[in-house]
Amino acid sequence: MTVRAFVDTNVFVYALGKSPYSKKVMANQLLNAVTQPVINGQVIRELGYNLRKKAGYGEEELREVIRQLHWDCEIMTDHEAIFLRASQLRESLGISYWDSLIVATALAAGCDTLYSGDMQHGQVIAGTLTIINPFRTESA
Repeated sequence: MTVRAFVDTNVFVYALGKSPYSKKVMANQLLNAVTQPVINGQVIRELGYNLRKKAGYGEEELREVIRQLHWDCEIMTDHEAIFLRASQLRESLGISYWDSLIVATALAAGCDTLYSGDMQHGQVIAGTLTIINPFRTESA
C-alpha cells in the first residue's frame, strides 16, 4: 500500500533554508523518503517568501526551487470545495485559517499523512488523515 503524504511548508523551509543542522537533516531525510509529496500553491508561496526573506535566496534560486517542486511534487489546485471544507474544519476543530487550507487540501487529495512541524502531532482528522510532526523528539 502506498501512503499519500502532504508535506507542509515548514518541512521544505527546514530542508532548504538556514536551519539548525539536525532539522535540516531530518527534513531532507523525510523529503527523500516520500514518493511524490502532495503540496498546493500555498506551500509554494509560503516557501518562496521564507526563502527570499529569511534565507537570502535570489530570484534565480527561487525559480529553480519552483521548477524542482513542480518536477518532484503533486501540486493540488484550489477549488471551492477546499475552501468550504477549510471553513468547516475551522469551525469544528478550531484550527487556524492557513492550517485549515492545508488540511482541507490534504483531505481532498486523499492523503493518509500530513507532515507538519506546526500542527498537533498524532491528531487524526476525518478518520483518515494523520498529522505527523517529523521534528518531534521522543521526549517532546
